[in-house]
Amino acid sequence: MSDEKKRILEMLSKNKITVDEAERLLTALGDSNDRGKSSSSGNMPKYLRVQVEPQGPKSDGERVNVRVPMNLIRAGLKWVSLIPKDAQGKVTDALNEKGIDMDFSKLKPEDLEELVMNLKDLQVEVDGEDKVRVFCE
Repeated sequence: MSDEKKRILEMLSKNKITVDEAERLLTALGDSNDRGKSSSSGNMPKYLRVQVEPQGPKSDGERVNVRVPMNLIRAGLKWVSLIPKDAQGKVTDALNEKGIDMDFSKLKPEDLEELVMNLKDLQVEVDGEDKVRVFCE
């Protein structure tokens, strides 16, 4: 048994976390181990890239090239499971007020993986001047 799993079970036995929280942590830990095995085979992308290239009359403008490690995104998703339930409700309500229909309590690691695998390569023309690319590599 891994040290992380032992720590989770120890926190549960000392009533520092609930059974639901322990289950979410163990699930997230198991998913990260599964991802590690599949990413070593080369199936999983390692980075999310966003590039903006000026086109047309302002082609001498600033270029943007952002490369975000997928492990950073996955880690953030794990931290969501540690947000207390009442705080999750407040966050969900605030997002809904802004017109964003998202419920963090229903967000699962496999949802992120499905999004990443389906993202492949997306190109968008902005006002016919900028070329924006979002893709995984």
